[in-house]
Amino acid sequence: MKFFQNARLVRLKSHLGTYLCAADDAVAVSHGYRRNSRGTVWTVELAGDEYVRLQCQRGLYLGAADAAAALDPATPSCRVVQGLPSTPNDSAFLWTPRRDEGDRGAGCLTLSGPLGRLLRASFGETPRDNTVTLDFEVGPEESTWVVEVVPAEQAAPPSPCRAQSCDARLEAAAATLDTASSAFVRLYSAKESKTKLEEPPSIEEPLHMPARRTIFHNTAREDGGVDDFDEGTWRYFTFDEQSLAALRRRLQQETKYKDFVICRRSDGDAPRLFPVVLDLPPGNNEMEFVLVLVPSRAANDLQWP
Repeated sequence: MKFFQNARLVRLKSHLGTYLCAADDAVAVSHGYRRNSRGTVWTVELAGDEYVRLQCQRGLYLGAADAAAALDPATPSCRVVQGLPSTPNDSAFLWTPRRDEGDRGAGCLTLSGPLGRLLRASFGETPRDNTVTLDFEVGPEESTWVVEVVPAEQAAPPSPCRAQSCDARLEAAAATLDTASSAFVRLYSAKESKTKLEEPPSIEEPLHMPARRTIFHNTAREDGGVDDFDEGTWRYFTFDEQSLAALRRRLQQETKYKDFVICRRSDGDAPRLFPVVLDLPPGNNEMEFVLVLVPSRAANDLQWP
C-alpha cells in the first residue's frame, strides 16, 4: 500500500511479461506485449487505508465482470472488465495490494479482489483470447504483478472524467440515480448521469465530428422476447458514427453474429420489435438495439415498414 501512495500512474506487468490493458472502445480488459499502448496506463485512486481503485484512460475502473459471481465462493473464476462502481464501497472494484515477499524483485505485488480472489493473466489460443481473471487457486508465480511507475509527462492526456474522483462522481450522480435494485441498472443510470455532468461544451468539438454515444444491445430469443436490463444480458459499447451500415459492422464485431436484423423496441406494456432502416439520429443520446437472428421465428414475424 505504501508503494501506491507515491505512485499516481502505473503500468502492471504480469508474470507472462505482458501488460494489463483496457480496450479503447469496449469494456474488455486483456493483456499483451504492447507496453506503450495508452490502455496500459492506470491511475491509482486510494480508497481508504487498505484499498485502491485502478482507473483506465476512459475513466472506467478495473473490476469483476459479475459482482455476484465474484462474491460466490462456489464460482471458481471471474472475468475482469472496465466498469463503474455502484457505490463508493462496491467491493467488485476495490483492490488490496500486497507486496510480494518472494525473490521476484522490487516492485512486485499481488492484487486481491472480492473474497481474496487474486488477479491473474492467462494466455489464450490467440491474443484476442488472452484473459484477465479473479481466481482462488492461484500460485504466487501466477498472481505476481510488477508495478512500473509512469512519469506524468509520459502519460497520454487524461479523459475529462479524471477531473473528479470516483467518490465525488458517485455523490454527484446520486441526485439523479434511479433507485432500482439491479446492479446493472445502477451502472446504466450512473453512466447516464456521468455523461450529462462531464460532457464538454459542444462548441469545443468540430462540427463535422459525430457525437460519441453509448449503444446498448441484446439478442432476441427465438420467440422474439428480450430480457429486461436487470437480467444482466445486455452489453454496451461507445460509438461515434451515425451510419446504420457502420453500426451493423460494429455489432458483428461485438457479437460475432453474421446475419441479423437490427431492431428497436416500441414503448408500451407489450413492446414489439421493428426493424431499423434509417441511420442513427444526430446527438449523443444513448440508444438500445435488439438483434434478431436470421433465420429464426422472430425474424419471420417482423413487420417491415
